Amino acid sequence: MSEFESQLGEVKAKLKYPSATTLATLVESLSELLEEASFTITKEGVKAVGMDPAKVAYIEVTIPYANFLEYEVPEEGVNLGANLSALSRALSRVKKTDVVTLEVSPSNLLVRVEGQTIREYLLPNLEVSSEVPEIKLEHTAHVKILSDPFKRALSDAGEFGDVVELEATENMFAVRAASEKRVEAKFLSGSASLIAIEVNERTTSRYDFNYLDKVLAMAKVADAVDVQFSTDRPLELKFESPGGMSVRYVLAPAAAGAAPAAEEKAEAAREEEEESEGEEAEAEGEEEEGGSEEE
Repeated sequence: MSEFESQLGEVKAKLKYPSATTLATLVESLSELLEEASFTITKEGVKAVGMDPAKVAYIEVTIPYANFLEYEVPEEGVNLGANLSALSRALSRVKKTDVVTLEVSPSNLLVRVEGQTIREYLLPNLEVSSEVPEIKLEHTAHVKILSDPFKRALSDAGEFGDVVELEATENMFAVRAASEKRVEAKFLSGSASLIAIEVNERTTSRYDFNYLDKVLAMAKVADAVDVQFSTDRPLELKFESPGGMSVRYVLAPAAAGAAPAAEEKAEAAREEEEESEGEEAEAEGEEEEGGSEEE
């Protein structure tokens, strides 16, 4: 028995997950939104639900019990509260072939990473509030797209502005930057990237890229993503790995005027830069004039 095992206390649940990198990606995405999370561990699997402090984004994670190599849980289930930053650090250097074992006691969580070496981390089992309202939505646009092209399109749009606009019509899905520096990616019905599209009416809405960026890492573990939204209504993204692990992410639309405000900020920065360059050129001219007088 290791020193950490002796400090762990009575083990109520023991879970062994085969892909350390998948688990690390999941925890990293959660930590981008939440400081702490409450995991409900039952006979059916592991589930975590949370909302960011600003109440702009909601995330729901489900890992079926069949995804685990070992799964020992009592009939009544177990609750685990974790500081996500600490848990993410414990999983930060894992390799794809590493296996992660989680042992849960009423007061502690033992994380064991087994690969070429065995590393152990003892974290507290925290009391974390899990009172998050259930979110049910109806959408006018339903799009299923390959994860990598969708991630690239969002990243490109994010390079040109803080607000991303999504548009869906009967046979087209577009991702663009909602700014004066236009960049747009279009996916047409029948293309290799666009798996399915169903639109009740032309749908357009804008979302904060910084919040979208927080879950783009999930594209690593899901081949495709379901994108569902309505005009000026919340966006719903669903990622599902081949093994059945799923992530549901709901994001409120960007506040009205968010894109124009970003454009005004960029314009002000450009004007300030041009003014600064003008002052530098004027100063250089005065120096040259002064030098000729000395001659």
